[in-house]
Amino acid sequence: MGMSKIRKQQFFATNPNCVFCGGSTPATTIEHCPPKAMFDNKEWPEGFEFSSCAACNNGTSDQDLIVAWMARVDFTDQSQTSDQRTEGLLKRMNLQHPNMLRKMLPSSIEARGTNRLLGITPPKGKNHTETGVINITTEMTNAIQTFAKKLAKGIYFMHTREIFPCDGCLMLGWFTNVEFIKSSGFIPFDVIKDVAGKIPPIVRNGKSLDNRFSYKLSISAETDLFVLQAMFGNSFGLMIFGATQVGQLEGIIQKIRLSTDKLEGTMTVLQSTLLDVASP
Repeated sequence: MGMSKIRKQQFFATNPNCVFCGGSTPATTIEHCPPKAMFDNKEWPEGFEFSSCAACNNGTSDQDLIVAWMARVDFTDQSQTSDQRTEGLLKRMNLQHPNMLRKMLPSSIEARGTNRLLGITPPKGKNHTETGVINITTEMTNAIQTFAKKLAKGIYFMHTREIFPCDGCLMLGWFTNVEFIKSSGFIPFDVIKDVAGKIPPIVRNGKSLDNRFSYKLSISAETDLFVLQAMFGNSFGLMIFGATQVGQLEGIIQKIRLSTDKLEGTMTVLQSTLLDVASP
């Protein structure tokens, strides 16, 4: 069941403005981020409800669909039997993006090479293309970028009660479990592995959902800088750098790049007034 009318009124009285577009737009809807469809049996995390304008909420439904499906699969084991909800998401994706499923399937040579690298053996009756790793398409990358931007702003608001400004900077690094295995880790995680942060429990009615979604937030005392590390089951992980002041994060990233080549090519600009932003 949806939120009651009285509770909605109370929610908007406390959270009157959209947290996703800088706080200048009155909120008219309630956004669940991460999307409910990411989780089985209506067991989505408590507390991840955010005030949103209609444009921010409804404008990302297509990307939410793709990310919800991605969070439910293990890219190293497509032989698993998925539940009906996962299959339903896949069918809806195929309707909205008819060519996407074709692009997800690697060639037989690509599939054989990657499966051998990861130690995946096709079960009886299936070939390498039908088993194991799938390609990450442009649609999937765009969906992750859209989702990461909203997740970062939502979690920042949860912990600070401040709306992330529209001229702040957000930068993203992300990986699938396949990429994590191939590279023996994720370089940006190594760069900040010693940075302290909060790891809140993710629950629904007292039940832990940490195996489906977990995160660590490292934030400055002034709340002007943060790093968000998030994992979604055995599917993918995100690391998002954020800064509320123009030029602050851009300068830090530039210094890191000058001192090490480890971040080169691993970070995408989600929001900035100084750097080129990734195209949707």
